[in-house]
Amino acid sequence: MRKLIADLLDMTRIESGRKHRELVEVDVAEVARRAIETMLAEAAARQIEINLHDRGVGTMVADPGELEMILNNLVSNAVKYNKQGGRVDVSLSREAEKVIISVADTGIGLTPENAAKLFTEFVRIHDSQTRTILGSGLGLSIVRKLALLYGGDAQVHSEPGVGSTFTVELRDKREQK
Repeated sequence: MRKLIADLLDMTRIESGRKHRELVEVDVAEVARRAIETMLAEAAARQIEINLHDRGVGTMVADPGELEMILNNLVSNAVKYNKQGGRVDVSLSREAEKVIISVADTGIGLTPENAAKLFTEFVRIHDSQTRTILGSGLGLSIVRKLALLYGGDAQVHSEPGVGSTFTVELRDKREQK
């Protein structure tokens, strides 16, 4: 219930434009390491390996809390929807003024129809594989809304039984001054 309330408050602040934003230089890999660290116990319990691939993204001007929300949501989902003994690869790269965050898993995957719904508010895919997984259905909607604040977007490529790759592009705010 606490998570749902926090997600609703985040969503409301983002949509209303009332979210206080502190744009500072942020080490993207450090934020990714913290997100991974948060999920290590759950990943270890299910023998899921998590790898960080930092392709020299360095720092970007962003709100640290927003970057944390994006990475925490993506890494958390990659672990929650993964298979026993699976793998999660968090990749960070830069293309000109864009920072690209990619989180790939070897999880249950999605049909194209379900993948198309994922970034909508309160959408949770309910089937025999997901019914015991907790969530508000707001996390990926928040991820997309934050990406849009950075002049970017979020997308997913998924295949049932193979896994999913979520990619978020963010424009470095220093490039927008």
